[in-house]
Amino acid sequence: MNTQPELLSLENLEVTFQRRRSDIVRAVKGISLTIAPGETLGLVGESGCGKTTLSRAILGLVPYRGSIRCKGEELDWKKQGKVLRQQMQLIFQDPYASLNPRFTVEQALEEPLKVHTALDRQARKQRVRESVSRVELPLHALGKYPHEFSGGQRQRVAIARALMLKPEFVIADEPVSALDISVQAHILNLLLDLKNEMNLTMLFISHDLSVVRHVADRVAVMQGGEIVEEGNCEQIMESPQHVYTRKLIDAVPRLDVALGKRS
Repeated sequence: MNTQPELLSLENLEVTFQRRRSDIVRAVKGISLTIAPGETLGLVGESGCGKTTLSRAILGLVPYRGSIRCKGEELDWKKQGKVLRQQMQLIFQDPYASLNPRFTVEQALEEPLKVHTALDRQARKQRVRESVSRVELPLHALGKYPHEFSGGQRQRVAIARALMLKPEFVIADEPVSALDISVQAHILNLLLDLKNEMNLTMLFISHDLSVVRHVADRVAVMQGGEIVEEGNCEQIMESPQHVYTRKLIDAVPRLDVALGKRS
């Protein structure tokens, strides 16, 4: 049993947006969650339920009310932004949109090292080569541009970039939903291997419970800006308590249709 304090804790987190004077949208409604060191928490819900907004609040990208603590200390992005960017990273849903089309892979991976570290050029190049190998891409990929890769390969580049600074906490926001089914399993297995190798703590966001079950230790089900159910993966999948969770499970494709005999 892990006796360490939570790496990340949210308490009564709220995010609101005002579209017009009298039109206020409560995107996140008083959420409290904890994530232990080395744990992967799966955040599941349909599009528009507030999952990405929650992740953006954690990363200081939208204003919020409530408390977000890392290792017991309140996050202050205004004062500690550069330090926190090294500790917390994001893997985006669409790697093509999140990678600079004018940067080669080598340039994209080296850029965070230039901004956040004092490594010399040789040390940066070595770190980049190690990172590419870690995500199972060949070294000759370093000279290529994003448009020269498949979707799965681009996501490997995006994962490598997110891990360049060796963060403690990673948010993976729908990292396989834009990929073909045949590629998704390879990326999920890669994330699992990297989590174990680097002892990562992760918030894994998805609308698909079958995907979350593959990678997460615990699951939080989100509906309409609120957490409606939380528990370990097997508990949620085998004995869901909330009607919305049951609907999500029923939406998972099943291959249990009996096949008739050919005449």
